[in-house]
Amino acid sequence: MNGNRTRQPRRAAVEHAAWVFYAIAALGSTIGQIWVGVQTPPWPANLDWWWRALFVAPFAVVIDLGGAVTAAFADWRQRLGEAAYGWRILSAATVTIGVAINIIGHADVMYLAVVFGGLGVFAYAIWLMHSAARRRDALRAAGKLADTAPVFGIVQWWREPAVTRRARSLAVAQRLPLHQALDLARRQLRDEKRRAALATHVETLIRSRHDDPVRADIAATTLDLDAVAAALTTQADVPGWARVIGADLTPPAAPILDSDPDAAQTPTAGLPAGPMPPADVLRRVPQDQASYDRWRQLWAELKANPDVELAEFAVRHDISLRQVQWIRRTGASGLLDSPLTLIDRIAQLAARNGHGPRPAS
Repeated sequence: MNGNRTRQPRRAAVEHAAWVFYAIAALGSTIGQIWVGVQTPPWPANLDWWWRALFVAPFAVVIDLGGAVTAAFADWRQRLGEAAYGWRILSAATVTIGVAINIIGHADVMYLAVVFGGLGVFAYAIWLMHSAARRRDALRAAGKLADTAPVFGIVQWWREPAVTRRARSLAVAQRLPLHQALDLARRQLRDEKRRAALATHVETLIRSRHDDPVRADIAATTLDLDAVAAALTTQADVPGWARVIGADLTPPAAPILDSDPDAAQTPTAGLPAGPMPPADVLRRVPQDQASYDRWRQLWAELKANPDVELAEFAVRHDISLRQVQWIRRTGASGLLDSPLTLIDRIAQLAARNGHGPRPAS
């Protein structure tokens, strides 16, 4: 409330200043036209100058006042939603005549031509901008004009023009502050770019399922590819991919060093030889000898033919693709190089370190 009370006197002061400036500029333009009217027409020699000024003054006032009156009519009709081209053209033509009289009539004195012609242009410009501002305020108060967007600044427009353009629309539509609008715009553009790329791949996949190009076109056109892309995005196993990628980025474990020279001959020497698989894979390594030997056999085939297609390999051995991936990751770490199961090797290692009975030789 206090802010509104403070803004009202300020607005009234600005309004009064605009009227004062317009009145002074219009009076100067009128004086210039009267001056031209006193000197230029072929008046009788015995007619005093003040009679001449009295005769031409109404015409000069009508020309300057006519531009304002016709502009006021145009403003009124524009508030009602009309274009008001006729009133606007008549207003501009009237002011043009007044400015031309001042410039041509004082052409012999450049200073006077610039001053009186500039005053006419200045008065008309003030009137147009003032009336346009009042018209926008009235339309905004009536709910017929959109709210103004935040000022983003030249640097923001230069750095992120697409984001700023979207943020400006969001700020107006959802009445968001500047930084929230920018964050939402960046997120929307990023999601749209991802969905567009995913929709392109989905369309390629759909077309690849049909040998007939006509059927492929029908299938790709009938489906809402954006909706399919959005559904795939919601079904994506983000944590699962993060675990897989994170496991590939883990550094290899340091090899176990044993001071016992006989340790080099034991199955635990050099364990592990490669990157340690994640815990969820280690839990699936078989503990019974038969299943473990089966894993070692499959790993030997994978190791001998590293370029084999995992899906084809899984079908050939009647196992799942996920199990093939487990076997490959476990074997790459060296945990399938020993004929003993992992639990047996751990027991032997504990026995050698004095934590259990040494196996009989």
